[in-house]
Amino acid sequence: MSVGTSPFLGASQFGKNARVYRRKFLNNTDAVLEILEASYEVGGRGIEIILAGKVTEAAKIMAETHNEFVITGSTFPGPDPLIKELAELGAKIIFAHGMVADKVDEKLEKLIDEIESMGIIPGIAAHNPVSTLEYAFENIPSVKTFLIPFNARGYLMGNQIELEKIVDSHKNHHFIGMKTLAAGKLNPYKAYEYISRHNICCTTIGMVSIDEAKESTEIALKHLYNSYKS
Repeated sequence: MSVGTSPFLGASQFGKNARVYRRKFLNNTDAVLEILEASYEVGGRGIEIILAGKVTEAAKIMAETHNEFVITGSTFPGPDPLIKELAELGAKIIFAHGMVADKVDEKLEKLIDEIESMGIIPGIAAHNPVSTLEYAFENIPSVKTFLIPFNARGYLMGNQIELEKIVDSHKNHHFIGMKTLAAGKLNPYKAYEYISRHNICCTTIGMVSIDEAKESTEIALKHLYNSYKS
């Protein structure tokens, strides 16, 4: 279970709160650190990062001062994907950003090749998961790790039933759930009871308060553990 960075960046999915979150976190290392440390305290062990603002600095501090803190990252969707910078930060997995991956073309394949050439595990993040996963399975079989929206509301999942079938039938692939709380619209207990019924090995959760970080981390880990045991 890792901390997601969407709230720190003030992503538009948070509506009227997006600007509030951006002001609080984007350029405030200490504010980001509070969330990362609160999650770590109850078992969270990482961050899924897009390099921006002071989020990068906070992740670096955590990696240097906390055992078993794992950084995974997504490439930047602009002309420079910032793979080198993610590698220098110590990212264990680098996901091709969804804005690139969902185009399902040669640019995605070249991006995966570049990540692999750095000796880093390549992954694919998908905003249109069904079509992107199907393309990857057929054309980029070396990729075994996917970051996908997955939640009980079907928020941003596209065809929810079809995506569930794909995830649950590919036991030899690793699926990391994002948007698991549907941008704050789901109760954590309901959200992770749903996650526990599917082939999701990890989740990344955006959190904006210490209490929320602790509660969401504890609930997610409990359900993921129970799912693993079963």
